[in-house]
Amino acid sequence: MSKQPVDPEEQARLEQERDFLMQSLDDLELERESGGIDDESYAQLHDDYTARAAAVIRTLRDGVDTRLPHAAPKPLRRRLAVISVIVVLAVVAGASLAFTLGARLPGQTASGNTGAATTTTNAAGQALARTITSLEHQTNAKPDDYQLRLELARAYEENGDLANALKQSDAAITIDPNRPEGHANAGRLLYLASDPRIVTNKNERDQLVAEAVAALTKAITVGPDFADSYYFRSVLFAATSELPRAQTDLQQYLVLAPNGQWSDPARKLLAQVTTAIESPSTTVPPTTSKKTK
Repeated sequence: MSKQPVDPEEQARLEQERDFLMQSLDDLELERESGGIDDESYAQLHDDYTARAAAVIRTLRDGVDTRLPHAAPKPLRRRLAVISVIVVLAVVAGASLAFTLGARLPGQTASGNTGAATTTTNAAGQALARTITSLEHQTNAKPDDYQLRLELARAYEENGDLANALKQSDAAITIDPNRPEGHANAGRLLYLASDPRIVTNKNERDQLVAEAVAALTKAITVGPDFADSYYFRSVLFAATSELPRAQTDLQQYLVLAPNGQWSDPARKLLAQVTTAIESPSTTVPPTTSKKTK
């Protein structure tokens, strides 16, 4: 294998990647301690992050890119391989999710499908195609523009292209890993992509869900005042029957954004989650004087 010198621009990118991976390992440990990730998913992510961090550190230390072409793939590459299979299906069927308690993430309609499958045979579809083309030109001209990347991600998602939407969210994260919006959007997209009726392999679904949790947790770590992250993660927790954690995230969202974009569905979901948590146990007779908590 020939060794290619690392230029200054690449070195800066590698330093960002190193810092991001080391922080991700810390976040992964916290998520495991709190019970938010199963042992198998933890082991897969930990091994992958550790291998990638070691390769980046060696590259920075030696001044040459010593990473092997057949090294363990980055999570982005792995999940894009999964999502690339579902893109065509998503356009036909929508990336539907059967959420516990009827909870839905933004991007999913009441019927369970995303509103993303847009056709260019009508005026709206043609306008969206023009918007995507315009945003692509703008991001090519300004590749380090964080907001442009997120705008392009939203346009791709609206067009049913989850793979490219996720790619643009991850590009925003690379530009500035210390802002929460890219992490939050990536987490939401990853969970939308984990639809069991589209991704039939349980290990692949579990991987996407684990990465979604990690991305949303990262968003909260770097931006604890960005309310949307709590709502997105609460829906994921509700969907996976982690009701106390969903309740905590919903309460935090409503503290930060009592009149926010998702405040109405957040209040409805919080009521449902709280009722489910406070339902009397089948083995403990309920009291008649006051509600048992």
